[in-house]
Amino acid sequence: MAGIRHLVNYICRGRRKSLFLLLATIGAVCFIIGRLSQADAGFFSLFTGGNGVRARDLGVQDVAAGRQAAPGAAPVFPDPMRNDLIRGQDGDDDVKVKSINDKKLNIAAVKDAGYVSALNKTWMTWKDVDSPGIYRACVPKPPDDEMAEVVTGGLIYDTNDMTITTCLESCNEMGFTYAALGKGTQCFCSDVKGNSSLLRYMDSAHCDIPCVGDKKYNCGGDKYLSLYRTRVADTRCSHMELKSEGSLPLIALASFPRSGNTWSRQLIERATGLYTGSYYWEHERKQAFGSKAFPGGNVDYKLKQTICVKSHLSLTDHIKEFEGGAVILIRNPYSAIVAEVFRRHMFEKQQSAEEAMEYFKSKEWEAFAKAQSEKWKNMAMQWLTYAPRVLAIHYEDIQARTYEELTKIVKFLNVEVDPQRIMCATHEYPSSQSTGISLGNHGSKTRVYLTYDPFSTSLREHINGYIKTVNESLAAHHQKLLQDYNSVKLF
Repeated sequence: MAGIRHLVNYICRGRRKSLFLLLATIGAVCFIIGRLSQADAGFFSLFTGGNGVRARDLGVQDVAAGRQAAPGAAPVFPDPMRNDLIRGQDGDDDVKVKSINDKKLNIAAVKDAGYVSALNKTWMTWKDVDSPGIYRACVPKPPDDEMAEVVTGGLIYDTNDMTITTCLESCNEMGFTYAALGKGTQCFCSDVKGNSSLLRYMDSAHCDIPCVGDKKYNCGGDKYLSLYRTRVADTRCSHMELKSEGSLPLIALASFPRSGNTWSRQLIERATGLYTGSYYWEHERKQAFGSKAFPGGNVDYKLKQTICVKSHLSLTDHIKEFEGGAVILIRNPYSAIVAEVFRRHMFEKQQSAEEAMEYFKSKEWEAFAKAQSEKWKNMAMQWLTYAPRVLAIHYEDIQARTYEELTKIVKFLNVEVDPQRIMCATHEYPSSQSTGISLGNHGSKTRVYLTYDPFSTSLREHINGYIKTVNESLAAHHQKLLQDYNSVKLF
């Protein structure tokens, strides 16, 4: 009934285009292309290929962040781990940095600020657990001869008062797991199974046409769709449970802060069908988000009802509690420390990105970085030394190859591997690395990247010494070593 109602609404409205408007648009596009060709090549190299990573290397991941290349394609995107863009903490939408598509972009001002913010350039509802949906990525619109197969629900309606909320609510009502918007006026609904071509994530800057009904936000592009995950359950991995008391061994999911622990818990729960717990369970059950997002975090982890337990502690006695061993998440310390600075200042202290940036120029910064790098080293060394069995997973690897790394974790947890559940998990909680870096000053979620190196030579020597120590221990325990992205050259 909803589809019929929207169709009638579309027919009644009708749309007319004047020849004058068409010619004016063509002229404006030609003017813009001419102006952009004169732009600062050094600045744009940050976003269009300089120090890039092939998007195809990202693997099969999906949701909550970004881009994935089509089979055989080889687009190049900036790598957040490189030293021209140092990944920081997710921030708010008050950071006033111009869009990469903004013709008035002040390149000098961006460089002087010392950071740049990146966002998906469209509305997301990530702060609300009960939201109608969440933004995934900008994806290429399938060719006409593939539309019926790829976009299973087809075009629901095309209207001159299109908003993201309207499209999401319609697809939810009709029972589809994905909603997609195009050309500022179109709403499509679809389900996704397997490695669908609808999940070929691209840079969000391609979705550059404002929603006609709410021009603050973008609703796809001429040849691209803004893809959203609705709140309709994906039955491949929607069922999860808490086991009976004492039925599971205590296995830790241990990490230094800002190393992907929360994201990994989400992946593990979907891939295994079992809830994860937390050492911080008494705190989690009091949180509006945590108590609902992680039901296993509401119970005492010592009851042994969860598949693994989150921990940021490195005390020997604590480690020995986990007779089943530990999955250790290890992130490049440079990125982890920078991310922790932004978390403390922008979330705990509710400061702006500009205010947080001042900390890197303060006297406290060097001492903080040294102390945090020592904690990073101790976290890895203690768990490698005292856990009875261990699996080291590198944050950068699970970002780049989510399916493969998640499969390793599932096997380590002694759970039968279900390829469809694991693929579903990567679709539900995709790597944030798959988000295209698009500058912007609107949107609900902004990531902050440094554009300069805050680590002095002496500080780098100090941290690199810890990296060497951890690598020696990883080698001794037959685990993969930290790679070059942790060296002086890369972040």
